Amino acid sequence: MTRRIDDRVVDALACGAMYLGSGGGGDTTLLQIMAKQAIREYGPVRLVSPFELLDEDWIVTVALMGSPAIHYEKMMSGHEMITALREIEREEGRRAKALTALEIGGLNALTPVLTAAMTGLPLVDCDGMGRAFPELQMTTYHAFGAQASPLVICANNGHSEKIISQSNFEVEKIGRVSMTKMGGSVATAGFPMKAIVLQEVGIPHTFLLCQRIGDGVLEAGHDVNRVFANLSRELQNSIYGRPYKLMEGKVVDLQRYLKDGLLRGELLVEGTGFHHSEQIEVLFQSEYLAVKKGERLLATVPDIICVLDSDSGLPILIEELETHMNVWVIAIPCPIIVRHPKMMDVVGPWNFEIADSYIPVEHLAAEEGNGDNHVPFRD
Repeated sequence: MTRRIDDRVVDALACGAMYLGSGGGGDTTLLQIMAKQAIREYGPVRLVSPFELLDEDWIVTVALMGSPAIHYEKMMSGHEMITALREIEREEGRRAKALTALEIGGLNALTPVLTAAMTGLPLVDCDGMGRAFPELQMTTYHAFGAQASPLVICANNGHSEKIISQSNFEVEKIGRVSMTKMGGSVATAGFPMKAIVLQEVGIPHTFLLCQRIGDGVLEAGHDVNRVFANLSRELQNSIYGRPYKLMEGKVVDLQRYLKDGLLRGELLVEGTGFHHSEQIEVLFQSEYLAVKKGERLLATVPDIICVLDSDSGLPILIEELETHMNVWVIAIPCPIIVRHPKMMDVVGPWNFEIADSYIPVEHLAAEEGNGDNHVPFRD
């Protein structure tokens, strides 16, 4: 059934996408404003299930690439996404029947909403990550055989470049170099595919779930306990799973630095209340990657780690972290499809030099709580 994305839904999506961003993906505020303005001007966006499309319908993925901070500085108008879309249509010699998302975490949950509003195209209710990851190949699209190429990138000055390669890794590499030369922030159109392919490689109905998460958080008000309860309600019977509270405490140390264009580092949280006298370390690289208590892992990528403000329950981006913040650290199981061996090849913790095997957060939580046995996961 076709649904409509209006102002209220944009607010819920913007909120929910911040939790699925795992501390990265960028602040949704600017895209939230732009998407709502576009909807007021052009009308609501049609949200369609991937299974409503005709097999031969041709779909294009739109996203922003680059530093979220630079996105704010450069203030794109939204026409950059349309330029990239039209370039890829000219390259392929066909018109897009719908748009979809690269990732449902952070600001790129709203990039296709804005583009869909401005073009009148429907938005397909799926994405390729189920959260935020830093690179193009870290998608189910790549893992299950879709080609990122041709990828068109467009800067806010209208300059665009086309990248063609059979290797999605090469597309990512070239795209990053070009993006840096073009000012550090670009709009992209890529992963063009027929609907019959998207139905096989996408993570379905993540927009509807993201909206439900946002609705639940907004309903809870600025109360972390109610926020966590509502997150649990919305997630426990979804493709994700109920969240786990790993620690309540204060940020007592924070190390943050840029390396190879990525924001890396770690923070130390000293427990309070029930967690008094305990400490955990949260590692990050663009997104939160792992939580450790001493040498023991409590959660690791690709599961979603969030650091929440202990008063409001709102997620704290890595760029916003400060020492002395009072926080909750929680983890949300990633969708089962993200744990598929083909996907783990590109998003497993060994890709980030965190661990040489993956143990789902629910297994780690059971071990931490009652010593249940678990089996390390790696293909």
